[in-house]
Amino acid sequence: MHGLHTNIRIYALWLLVAALMVCCRKNDDVDDNMLRGDNKFYYTVNNIEAMERVSLIMYNGENPSEREERFKLIHISDPHLSGWSTGNHASHPNNLIESVVFANQRELRIDAMVETGDHISNAPAKIARENMESFFHHLYAENYIPTFSCYGNHDANMDNRKDAYITSGELAEAINRHTNYPQGKILPGKSYYYADVPNPQGGMIRIIALYMLDQPGSEYDALHYTIYSQEQINWLGNVALKEGMSDRHSVIVLAHFPFQESAWKGKATLQESYLRDADFVHTWKLVPEIIEAFRTRSIIDKTYPNILFPQRVGINAGFDFSDATGEFVCYLGGHAHCFALFDVRNTGAILPPQKMILCSNQSPSESNSVYNRVHRIPSSLISNSFNIYAVDTKEKKVYITFFGAYIPFNEPNFPSVMEFSYL
Repeated sequence: MHGLHTNIRIYALWLLVAALMVCCRKNDDVDDNMLRGDNKFYYTVNNIEAMERVSLIMYNGENPSEREERFKLIHISDPHLSGWSTGNHASHPNNLIESVVFANQRELRIDAMVETGDHISNAPAKIARENMESFFHHLYAENYIPTFSCYGNHDANMDNRKDAYITSGELAEAINRHTNYPQGKILPGKSYYYADVPNPQGGMIRIIALYMLDQPGSEYDALHYTIYSQEQINWLGNVALKEGMSDRHSVIVLAHFPFQESAWKGKATLQESYLRDADFVHTWKLVPEIIEAFRTRSIIDKTYPNILFPQRVGINAGFDFSDATGEFVCYLGGHAHCFALFDVRNTGAILPPQKMILCSNQSPSESNSVYNRVHRIPSSLISNSFNIYAVDTKEKKVYITFFGAYIPFNEPNFPSVMEFSYL
């Protein structure tokens, strides 16, 4: 009976798609011929359903004359371009392309798009560099939406093979060379940056992209450890959270790794953490405690020791946010290859806990069997998956919905739209 209902639903959607293809105008802003074969049909079906869900969250208020448009953001993560990916083969990463096509539809009025790391999977040096170039090419090809990315642990291509390592300089060059938002504060030779994007409700959404592979060489195992330099932490506290800020700024931070105690080596259980196979060199609390000082308009002066080399000088976070302006909204990340919304705990929060949202991986072949309870099947309606947000800076809320696969098989009533307050 379940199969019959599925067939009826797909047949009905076929008819709807056919009708739409006949009567709807082609979007002038994007070339949908970038989608190929049957994948074009699967995209169209998912697009119809996702657009319906977006229509429920894109405005606040029910009265058309009084409602306000919210800031709308597409969040993709962990595309893992490779030579074997079933949805993001490096030669033509269809799922990545789908997200760009979706974001550029005029009627959705998307304000920004972000990607939170693991652009590629590990490969021999030459292939890894080619796959990285393919990622950036397809992320920005025919893309007119301000788009920002941060690197993940796979992007340095270490995998314990230092001869294949993509250096920090190469990664920074790629970030600097590939951008479609020149107003952003991208620093030459650096992979961390911020950008201010206009908010339809007034003011700016400041997107801060952190760089979690911040070492000059290849001393640290970048696949399994996150490392920040003192320089980047100084930039975060003195520049990204202060420079040009106003009381009309709302801050979103991009960071690949979940800000949680690591379940690696038994520090936490799998049920307690989405960070199960990596760790932070200077503890995961470093950035959240800086953000907490920013939120509470207080002073932080704390040194975080190096857990791998205790004899070395740690990183100092010494910042005075007494006169700070702006508000923190949330973190956006990936790594766990599943959707998650959780409180960042154990930061001494006085205000409601900081929130972090994880986006599922884009490729079914990279699914995480530990946390991911969402069926993913290549070349199907549940091949792709990414998040869609509407940030309401008047209500102080974030609304979440999805494109493609999102319903866990053990939670058939999983909501298609959810929300949380960030203050």
